[in-house]
Order: sequence, then C-alpha cells, then structure tokens
Amino acid sequence: MARIANLAEMTGASLANALRAARAQTTLSAADLLSLTGPMPDRILHYPADLIPGDVTEAERILEGTFTLTGGTVRAAGGAPWDERSPCRAYAEDLNGFSWLRHLSALAANHEGVPSHTRWLITTWLAQHGRWDELSWRPHVIARRLMSWFAHGRLIIEGSDLIWRSRLLVSIARQAKHLQHTASWVSEGPERLTCAIGLTMSGLCLPHPGRRVSRGLQMLDVEIRDQILPDGGHLTRSPERILETLADLVVLKEALIAREKPVPEVIQNAIDRMMPCVRYFRHGDGGLALFNGGAESSRSAVDGVLKRDDTDGKPLSQLRHTGYQRVAAGRALFLMDTGVAPAPAFSSSAHAGCLAMELSVGRCRMIVNCGATHVRGTDWQEAFRATAAHSTLTLAEASSCSFLHGKAAIDLLGQRVIGGPREVEVQRTDEDQGSFIEAIHDGYLGRFGLRHQRKVFVMAGGEDFRGEDALIPKHGWTPPGRDKPPLTFAVRFHLHPDVRASLARDGARVILLLSNGDGWQFKATGGAITLEPSAYLGQGGEFRRTEQIVIAGLVRSDRPTVKWALKRLARTGDAPAKKEPA
Repeated sequence: MARIANLAEMTGASLANALRAARAQTTLSAADLLSLTGPMPDRILHYPADLIPGDVTEAERILEGTFTLTGGTVRAAGGAPWDERSPCRAYAEDLNGFSWLRHLSALAANHEGVPSHTRWLITTWLAQHGRWDELSWRPHVIARRLMSWFAHGRLIIEGSDLIWRSRLLVSIARQAKHLQHTASWVSEGPERLTCAIGLTMSGLCLPHPGRRVSRGLQMLDVEIRDQILPDGGHLTRSPERILETLADLVVLKEALIAREKPVPEVIQNAIDRMMPCVRYFRHGDGGLALFNGGAESSRSAVDGVLKRDDTDGKPLSQLRHTGYQRVAAGRALFLMDTGVAPAPAFSSSAHAGCLAMELSVGRCRMIVNCGATHVRGTDWQEAFRATAAHSTLTLAEASSCSFLHGKAAIDLLGQRVIGGPREVEVQRTDEDQGSFIEAIHDGYLGRFGLRHQRKVFVMAGGEDFRGEDALIPKHGWTPPGRDKPPLTFAVRFHLHPDVRASLARDGARVILLLSNGDGWQFKATGGAITLEPSAYLGQGGEFRRTEQIVIAGLVRSDRPTVKWALKRLARTGDAPAKKEPA
C-alpha cells in the first residue's frame, strides 16, 4: 500500500511541477509587462537583521570559489558557482537562496575585497538566472534569496555604481512580483512558511509594495497555525528548524515595527511559544540537542535569538504535541524523543530516533545522538538518519523508520519518511525523589511483532540515572525457533567525543571521564557490553571520532530486557554541586 501511495504521489508531483513551471513562465511574462509600466524601486527601505551569525572561515573558502552547502561541496574553477553542476537539488536551492552571504558579511570588515566580490557573484547570477530558471525561481528559493539580499543589502549596494544598483533593484522587483503570484502554489511543507515570510518581507523592504504585505500576512496566518504546534514546536520536530523558523519570525516582527506596521497576534503568539521551546533543547554548552536532523547550532546563534525574548519564558517539562520529554535535575539535563514520525511532507530531515536520549552535565555533553550531515552526500545522510546512530534500541539492525529511496522519487518528494512509529504511549511521574518516564513505540511492530519500551528514572540530584529497555511482544508472538535466523537487538549509548571511556576488566562496567573531571560509572545487565567506534557530526557536519556503549543480545524470550544504570562517582572533598549557568 505504501508503494502504491508513493507512486501516486510521485505522479501527482510530476504533473504539479510541470503545471507550476508552465504557469510560472506565463506569470513571469505578465510580471515583465508590469515591471515596464509600474513604478520601480530606487532603494531598499529596510535592512533586516540576520540572526544566524556567519563564519569567516567559510567566507574565505567562498572567496576561493569553494561552496560547502546542503548536499555537498563544490569547487568553482572560475569562481562563479553557477558554472558548476550541483550535486543535488538541495544544494542548488541553498546556493540560489544566498543564505551564505552571512559568511561574507562576517568577513567584510576585515577584508576590503569582500564587497566587490559579492557584487561580482550577484552579477554572474543575474547574467545566468536573472530572467528565469525553473529551480532558482521556485517560490521558496526566491523568498530565501530576497530575505538574504535584504539582510545583507548594505554589503551588496554600498559602493556600487548607479547603473548596477538600478539593474539589481529591477531584478528584485521582478522576483518580488513573481513571488506574489506563485507563493500559494508551493506544496505543503516548511517551504510554504518561508514563502509567506519572504513575501511579507519584500513588501516591507521595498517601495511600492502593492498588496504583498497583506497577502504575505494572510498566508503566514494560515501557515503558522498549521506548522507551529501549541507547545512551540514545529511539525518537522527538529530543534534546529525551530530555531531557524523563530529567527525568521523575529526578524519579520522587527521589520513590521521598523516600518510602523502592527504585529499580528498570530506572529507574536508563535514567537512567545517558540522562545521557551528553543530553551527546552539547549544543553549547558549553549548548543541544541541533536534530534531529527538538527545540529547543535552555534551558541551565538541561539543567544542572538533568545536575547529578543520579551517574556523570558521558561521551558516546559514535556512537549506533548512535539513529542519530547525533559528533566533538569541538579546540573544534569536529560532529553528523550517520545514522538511519532512527522507527516511525510515535513519529514525530509526526520530521523529514526524514537525513544533516543541525550544527557549533559553542566557544560559537558555525555550521552548524545550522532547528529546529521547535510554536506557529505546521501550515503552519509542515510547512515546518520538510521536508528543505530541514536542512543536507543535497534532490533535486527533495522531502523524504526523507513525512508524513501531512488533519485527520481527523492527529487520529487524529498528524502521523506514513508513508515515509522505511529503510536507512542508516554507516562510520566514527577516526585521529590526524581522523575520517572515510561514510553513505548510501535515502529518495529509490523515487521517483527515487537514494541520497544523504555523506562528511565532520573534522581532529583541529577547524579543517578536508572533505565530499562525491553521488547514487548504482541499477542500470540513466539521467539524465533531453530528454523529461523536469530533476532538480534542492541541498546546503544553514543558518547560525546570529549568523553573518555574505558571498559572495566569484568566486562560489566564502563567508566566515563568528562572534560570537567567528573567520573561516571555505567553498568548494565541483559546483554554483552562492548565499547565500539562511533562518529559525531553535531557541529555543522564536522566529523569527529568517538565511541559508543553497546549492550547486545539475542531475542530468546518473549520479553528480552536490558537494565542499565549511570551514576556519578564521588571525588574526595566533593561539595554540593552548584548549577552552572546555561
């Protein structure tokens, strides 16, 4: 049934893309006529902030012609990236969205050649794609490009000659008019929210806005209600996506205020809900937890967004709608994914990490998920989306989610989830002694007849954790006999690269040493304990070697269970620990 549904969606998407392309060219012709007769902008009225900081190292690589973006790295021999073949659609969209201008802006103050090189890059883009191109003129790509050009308008425009500036502004006007006519054609997904924000911003930043502001706000009202959950999460369930969306909404709010426009209640309410949601996922080192395709992000990026918080909202203990549990105890922060797989249209970055956990103590991350890479190609992406790349249980080396495969299918529908947990039951009890969480998911039920149950007790002081992972059979299930291959399981705890681990001689304990000198002891029963290699990609795709604790075994009974404990080792002269600032 899933295959039939995917074929039907692919057919529909192919027809819809063809129709959109034909309509887009027709609409663009009309926009050309309007641009010849209507008033043209002579300046940018407002330069919005870019709350995501740039990286000067990336800027230097861009000056050399090397672009590392979503989907890979491309070296432009002549310096202009438009001359090179993009490794995938996501890379091409990222390249044409110009978000990488933030890196050049970060370097501009210390490199006098940055403004002229930036204008040269835009000039080469105008020459190749300025009229129309099916990919670079997709509505959400236009929206992101306009937001990037507005945010870094001073870098682009200051010092330019009048003729070049006029040519640029005419192109911006054409793109804004095209976006106005095509934004509503975008299929369901995060891109629709980007279109709504970009359309509104184009009306605020340019003279002669027409109805772009009102149409953008109307569209934004719908998309916020559809995509932003009551607890402040996003339908993608990605912490990094929440941060990026919140940054866009905050910048839009500031633009409305700067242009003396009222801020709609739906925007303010969304911001007020999302601010504590970002805090919810923030570890003590200032970065975000690694769930569902999100990276740590930089501390300065998180700070830049959170300092715009007018209410200083505190994080909840659980995000019921987004599907996460959180326990802050002493200096420790425990997080656990207890949500179902996102809807297909919002699942292109989702991971198979149901019931995965992360744990940090103070500024030290200890138990992590492996993260995500958007720059190392599809093979790496698939590997790090798998359940085995998360601190949870895997059954038969399979993932709890299934992902769409095939280049043609992915080009049309994205790297979406096509099967995964649809029911996750959660119970939680908070008492003076600590917090108890019990959750069970059905991601393995259809294939193996088993559900994964995880129980965790977090002691109030944050120095003692007890857990249990079990496989619960459906009614009538029996363990594999001699005539069937053995069914394996493994419970994994991926360690942050800064953690030093050693397996005790008895093979039943692992001693962990954090970078702050804290020692912890991990013990488990129900399977053989090993220390195995792992990898960490939490910081923008940077590869770091690390280790993982693995408790593995065979499903020989009708309820195989692994019990584990993690406890801080006392040090001589220990005093009551003080809570470190976030």
